[in-house]
Amino acid sequence: MADTADAVELRGLTTDEVDECVRTGQVNHQPDRTSRTYGGIVRSNVLTRFNLIISILAAVVLAVGQPADALFAGVMVLNALVGIVQEVRAKRTLDRLRILIAPLVTVRRDGVTLRVPPEEVVLGDLLALGQGDQVPVDGSIVSGDSLEVDESALTGESDPVLKLEGDEVLSGSAVLSGSALVVATRVGADAWIHRLIAQAKEYVLATSELRSGVDQILRVVGWILVPLASLLLWSQLRANSSTGDGLVSAVAGVVGLVPQGLVLLVSMALAVAVVRLAREHVVVQELHAVEGLARVDVFCVDKTGTLTTGTMQVERFDPIDADIEVVRRSLASLLGTDPNPTMTLRVIGDHIGEITPWPVTHRVPFSSARKWSGATFDTAHAGGPPDALDRTWVLGAPEILLDHADAAAAAAILGDIERAVNDAHRVVLVASSVAPLGDASLPDRLTPRAVIALSEQIRPDAATTMAYFLRQHVSIKVISGDSAATVAAVAGRIGLEHADRAVDMRHVDMDDEATLAELVEHNVVFGRVLPEQKRTIVDVLQRAGHTVAMTGDGVNDIPALKRADIGIAIDTATPATKAISQLVLLDGRFDRMPHVVAEGRRVVANMERVSALFVTKTVYAALFALAIGLSGSIFPFLPRQMSLVSELTIGLPAFFLSFRAADDVCRPGYLRRVLRFAVPAGVAAGAVTLTSYWVARTSAIGATLEQSRSASTIALVLFAFWVLYVLMTPVDHLDAILLASLIIAFALTLAIPPIRDFYRLESLPPAGWLSTGVTVVGGVILAQTIVKIAARYSARRELSAETSAAAARPRTGD
Repeated sequence: MADTADAVELRGLTTDEVDECVRTGQVNHQPDRTSRTYGGIVRSNVLTRFNLIISILAAVVLAVGQPADALFAGVMVLNALVGIVQEVRAKRTLDRLRILIAPLVTVRRDGVTLRVPPEEVVLGDLLALGQGDQVPVDGSIVSGDSLEVDESALTGESDPVLKLEGDEVLSGSAVLSGSALVVATRVGADAWIHRLIAQAKEYVLATSELRSGVDQILRVVGWILVPLASLLLWSQLRANSSTGDGLVSAVAGVVGLVPQGLVLLVSMALAVAVVRLAREHVVVQELHAVEGLARVDVFCVDKTGTLTTGTMQVERFDPIDADIEVVRRSLASLLGTDPNPTMTLRVIGDHIGEITPWPVTHRVPFSSARKWSGATFDTAHAGGPPDALDRTWVLGAPEILLDHADAAAAAAILGDIERAVNDAHRVVLVASSVAPLGDASLPDRLTPRAVIALSEQIRPDAATTMAYFLRQHVSIKVISGDSAATVAAVAGRIGLEHADRAVDMRHVDMDDEATLAELVEHNVVFGRVLPEQKRTIVDVLQRAGHTVAMTGDGVNDIPALKRADIGIAIDTATPATKAISQLVLLDGRFDRMPHVVAEGRRVVANMERVSALFVTKTVYAALFALAIGLSGSIFPFLPRQMSLVSELTIGLPAFFLSFRAADDVCRPGYLRRVLRFAVPAGVAAGAVTLTSYWVARTSAIGATLEQSRSASTIALVLFAFWVLYVLMTPVDHLDAILLASLIIAFALTLAIPPIRDFYRLESLPPAGWLSTGVTVVGGVILAQTIVKIAARYSARRELSAETSAAAARPRTGD
């Protein structure tokens, strides 16, 4: 291992020492937990339980039947190939975009400061950490300047932790304020965060209603598959004249039970959505975020970067009983001695110009919890402030600093502050004291020295974006560390509804849960919010039954972003903030969000329709297996005929439906709505098909087995077209083209002899056509009646549930 003495000399490792660490494997290799490997994608699409079942059934058919009856195996292969191609495409897109948001680490080597990716840090490297950085390795502090870190990802404790020289910092923590030089002591798999990761799977899809609903469907299919397949096999071996025919008939029934393509289409639709959003410069770091955003009904946003561009300029610089040059030099000194100045301090520094700073003896960096920064300067030094001047100067929120000022002095400037705030300006106060700063506390008896008002440019798209969300019944909550009056003024300028409902969170009792719940539900603007209060607001909204999305850019937003259902980081966000967010806006344009929400809603709405198709098929296939198994009849389809039905009424339409345009408001109860439609539709489809089959086999019709199977195939396809039409409603021109194309394809299948012969379809006697037509029409009428009754019943239940939920929420005024 490299000698760390060189690092302590603050020159860092030499190039030779770095090369030696790389050669011996002492490098910070990191597992990619946000993207599956190519092998993982192939395995997930090929090595599935249902693919195994289909493969076994295909082998049985090839062994005892004709290859044409194994057509369903080709569909399995096609599904797998399509799924692999789409997921690989999404992976490549995401991997390419993640390079743009990947954090870089500042290291010192050979006395030169470099920026390198986290995975290139080696053991013994000297790292320079500053506000907003995510700690990539475990290390020991060589020198520090009021370093405070957030270790909540490691310990669960959300309070900032002050780190001093010699203390250990752990990978996975984030720097809240201050700076430090750190020697890497553990890297790669030895680092603390990676030891925690090793206890979990490398790639885990977060839970979602869509995925959990599909999983429940697959579990039920798995439970019924074995007993129904066994019953069907027993009955078909007895009903058919040969073992081969019995096995082929049984395979036809079992194939219908397997929901081929359902999981594929869900994964593919999400993958396609990820690629589409990438074109909008939105990086999706967790696949479920696409669905999650579609279900959001409360959006928590910050003022800066969301309502405003974040670009500021000084509008007013008003000294208070002080020499303006002294105030300017104090600000220049605060800026010149701060290694990580805030945007506000940098803008003020640009306004006052370059001035030689005073030497500093003690400095307290800005943090969102304190809402101020300051320094005590060396009056004894030749370049320091003269003894006649105060030696401590601070810059921060007026409400915070004035609490430590003389009451009369505070009252004298409140009018100026209020006027600036009402003009939608960000206002900061400069104050001084003869007393030194504490470790993180203000001295008493501060003297106000200047009021500075800064203006922020309102985003040109802010008004239209907020209006979109309100039309979509998504509530907006503006949560900011700025003054509540300033934020309310900005929100009012963009026309945000009820922007005057503003609250200063400094005066809120966070322990009074009932009052807090009412306050959060009623108000729109929240000012002077602490990081922990942001997280609490998200908690309160979630407990009230809301799905919450939140935007953020600073380390102060991390606790709330982690707690929200969907966390969104903008382009100016710190590396630590981007790392924990599910979505990242690469160009910072908040007007991308309507496209993101619409994409999520498209996926959810279409997957609900597709799921209804597949579950309908599973229901009627189960009814076939049960009825035929108990009756002892020969199965009403050959495997190739079931393949024809599946492709024309399930596979092809489901594929195209998954890309259908949709912007329906998402509601909970995905699986309930799918079953409410699919169960009666599936039962009706099964009843229509079996009736057509059995009637055709009666002496009155006199159809052969092949003709009876043709009758059941025609009846099922026609009824399934009605099911498809209902799921498409309202039908647009593309839906009409799809439905017409499918009908024409089926008509050509019946009309063209080679195709008809391939599927073993024969013309029916006149009485057979009549009975099949009457049966289908009767089944459609009956099914439509049942579905409407179920829909009305479900609508009443949902209305009752919504009324109960509304009554349980805190009452608010208008």
